Amino acid sequence: MIHKETRINEMLINLILLVSVIAAATFIIAVFKLKGGLVGLVLGAIVVIALIYWIMEIKRSLYERRENIVKERDWFFDLIEKGEDIIFVARVPGPPKDIKVKIIDDILEIRGGGSFLKKVQVPRGARLLEKSYKNGVLWLRLQRPKIEQKRLQ
Repeated sequence: MIHKETRINEMLINLILLVSVIAAATFIIAVFKLKGGLVGLVLGAIVVIALIYWIMEIKRSLYERRENIVKERDWFFDLIEKGEDIIFVARVPGPPKDIKVKIIDDILEIRGGGSFLKKVQVPRGARLLEKSYKNGVLWLRLQRPKIEQKRLQ
């Protein structure tokens, strides 16, 4: 999926480049016909410089978008069963004040800096006992529900 999206982005960049070159060439020809001489040359140079700048900006924004998609998909976490508890460990971006954790039914919802939001399925009835956030790593201790503890034994 990422590879396919990369190819589409590269094709889009090439298409934008082609359309931009055609537009710049048309503009330069029109300026030479109307103004000619030094003024036409200066205006043509300005158009080419602006074109190069905007192509670089478009390319940069498309690559940044792709990097964000890759980072978002590569989010990993650990759920470790330890006795009657479940330990959750994951990297979460943002300052400590932006880190919010709540459990609704069987979903552990984690909010971080910016638009970071992840949902992880946990056993129904699990309760949050302890929360720690240091150096971008969120550590949670959840209590496994009593019903599930009996069923597992």
